[in-house]
Amino acid sequence: MASKAPLMSHSCWLTAPSIAVIAAVLVAPLGLMLLFSFWEFVPGKITNYALTFENYRRFLGDAFYLGVIAKTVQLGVTVTVLSLVLGYPVAFFLARTKSRLQPLLVYLVFVPMMISLVVRAYGWMVLLGYNGVVNAVLLRLGVIDMPLRMLNSVTAVVLGLVEVLLPFMVVPLIAVLKDIPPSVEEAARALGAAPAQAFFKVTLPLSVPGIISGSLIVFSLAITAYALPALLGGAQVKMISAIAYDSMLVSYNWPFSSAVGMVMVVVSSALIYGYLRFVPQKAQGL
Repeated sequence: MASKAPLMSHSCWLTAPSIAVIAAVLVAPLGLMLLFSFWEFVPGKITNYALTFENYRRFLGDAFYLGVIAKTVQLGVTVTVLSLVLGYPVAFFLARTKSRLQPLLVYLVFVPMMISLVVRAYGWMVLLGYNGVVNAVLLRLGVIDMPLRMLNSVTAVVLGLVEVLLPFMVVPLIAVLKDIPPSVEEAARALGAAPAQAFFKVTLPLSVPGIISGSLIVFSLAITAYALPALLGGAQVKMISAIAYDSMLVSYNWPFSSAVGMVMVVVSSALIYGYLRFVPQKAQGL
């Protein structure tokens, strides 16, 4: 026991710089935002530093804002599920392929991340616009008689977010699937399991840690996205990030915007905690 004490002391000193950085870039701004959320808003002055609960009463007591939270969470869940459904087959193929092009194929997963988010959003606007590529093709094929209005809708936002966030689902899945020996599936088939049974009873349960990691990353990024929903959804799709942005930089109501941010921190943390509690620790790889 005595020999372990110096080791623990050294490890604490080694982690001290990283803890200090986390405290500086994460904890301190969050604490400042919490403090701002309890201050009274004064037009033209931002605040008079008087404590009040009015910012939370205004937000939590308005059905419109509660509806925005519900729609934001619903959109985040939809994007996460679609990213998982589309990303799992891609990750499985990239993890199991023996092709010499495997490194190149994995690299291609990262290529879209090197393109500006705004550029990719305008690409979707070209595709989904009233006179865009999709409508032109559907009209040429005779599928529709009039162009469809696909922009400024939840569907457009979901498509854009799935395309942008898909790599964040694929990469954790690749890492987990590569660590699953193919021999365990072969053993299951040797014992009489069909390929589908071997996948659902062996491979899928073993890949749950990757599913959890990817889901948490995608969900967190989806519910906090601002630029892409604003470009593809317009005024028709209101997310909590847009409420915070308008309050902070349009109305200059920093206390109310801070309250919006703190409510979303609590909501997202509660959802993530409930998700992790729902999944057994063994499945999480803990």
